[in-house]
Amino acid sequence: MALTTIKVKAEVRDELARLAADDLGGVTLGTALEHLLTEHRKAQILAAYARLEAVQTAWTDCQNELDEWDAVAGDGLGGEA
Repeated sequence: MALTTIKVKAEVRDELARLAADDLGGVTLGTALEHLLTEHRKAQILAAYARLEAVQTAWTDCQNELDEWDAVAGDGLGGEA
């Protein structure tokens, strides 16, 4: 795995270090950044679903398509995960 250096303000580094130590169990700054990026991606996905759900016809179409895929999945779950 290749490593690199990034330039950030000392205050940003210190805040990330506090987050890593206090909220994430003392992980490295790199692991803290990975965690923050993952959480950011999850938030983006949830926001996209919220926008989709806000348009009733789009949300209904999405749900109908999911139902169609569940019907052909052949996993025996019957739409219940």
